[in-house]
Order: sequence, then structure tokens, then C-alpha cells
Amino acid sequence: MLREARSKKNVSILEVADALHIKPVFLQALEDEDYGALPGPAYITGFLRNYASYLGLHPDDVVQEYYASRPIPVPTVKAATRVLANGYERHNRKRFLWAFGVVLLVLAGGFAIKAYNDTYNRAYSAPLNVTPANLGGTTFAGAPSQPVAHNVTLRLRAMAPVWVRVTADGRQVYQGILRGRNHHWAAKKSIYVATYDGAHIRVVYNGRQLGLMAQRPGLGFYAATLTGWQHVA
Repeated sequence: MLREARSKKNVSILEVADALHIKPVFLQALEDEDYGALPGPAYITGFLRNYASYLGLHPDDVVQEYYASRPIPVPTVKAATRVLANGYERHNRKRFLWAFGVVLLVLAGGFAIKAYNDTYNRAYSAPLNVTPANLGGTTFAGAPSQPVAHNVTLRLRAMAPVWVRVTADGRQVYQGILRGRNHHWAAKKSIYVATYDGAHIRVVYNGRQLGLMAQRPGLGFYAATLTGWQHVA
């Protein structure tokens, strides 16, 4: 799919690599479905989204194709496998195991959110408005112990094309490739940002310039609330 779209766009691997700041060998690995040559799952999905957007494909569709092509890992708990084999056919058993893994991730996320809330409430008197995107973490920009603003503003500027998702007061307001110019959002309580490369994004929170969102590329979740700007996961 990627190779065909690139051919129609009449661009080379090197041209794409220069535009997206992704190594040519990684782009070639994506086209060849050689995922073992890539750094890890978070990088794979991030690269796929950036590559798909550049080629004019829908990022979610490309990522879904990637997940659909991945082999289902063999479960390590033999007892559970035997129970499932007695009740379901092979195809249904694989689907059940996949869903079970998702449930475990949701439970782990809930535990992380609870741990974060407990820690934050002990440290500050103003509670953090936690959303499902907040997986728990530590604050990297100082926040006052009491809210000092009546709303939240956030301005992001991409130094290179990078995928982001922005949620304001629980409602998704942006998802796609952030390019060049300043992007501005405002909310009454909170703005959450998810990205695969915060090292190429400059942040201005409530008019205060904070510099780069992250020191190195990688999946990250960030929050702008009444109490400050935070790296939550």
C-alpha cells in the first residue's frame, strides 16, 4: 500500500526520508513489512502515521492494516489455553486472547491513573482533572499549589512534520500532522496532547514559552491544566 502510494506520488524513499526526518532504511522496512528492522511498536505506528499522511493515505487505516497483519502471540499460560480450546474454535480463541490483552492494558492504565492521583493529591491541594489519556507520570514543568488561571491556553509549533492528537476539556479538537505554523487551543480546565515526537514541538502554555516538549523522540502524553504543564506518561 505504501509503496504503491509513493509510486503514484512519484517520490523516492530518500525524498520522503528528507521530508519526514525518518531514516530511509526505516521507510524501506515499512514498505517491506520488515518490522523487526524498526526500533519498536511505538515507533512503527508513529512512522506509519507520518508516512501515510505524507502520501495522502488515512493514517488510521494504515495502522489498522498493520495491526491486522501482525501475528497473534502464542499465550504463555498453558492452563488458560486448554480451557479456551475446549470452548472455542481456533479463530474465536485468538480473538478472545486479543480482547483479553486489551482488558489487561485498560486495567493497568486505571491502576496507573489511581497511583498518579494519590501522589498528586498528597503533593498539591488543587486536584488534577484526569482523563483516560492521562496514564500517570511526573511533572516536568513546575506548577503552583493553587490554580492561578481561569482557563487554559496552549500553542504548539512543529519544527518538523509530526503527528499529534489534542483533546480539550474531554473533546478531541485536533488529530493529524502538525506542520510549521503555530496551532492554538483554549479550554476551561484541561488540554491533553499525545504525540510520537515531542522533541520537534515547541510549547507555549498560558503565554509562557516552555521550549521543546521533550528531549528525545518517543510516544508521550502531556497535560496543560489550571495548575500547570505536565508530562503525564
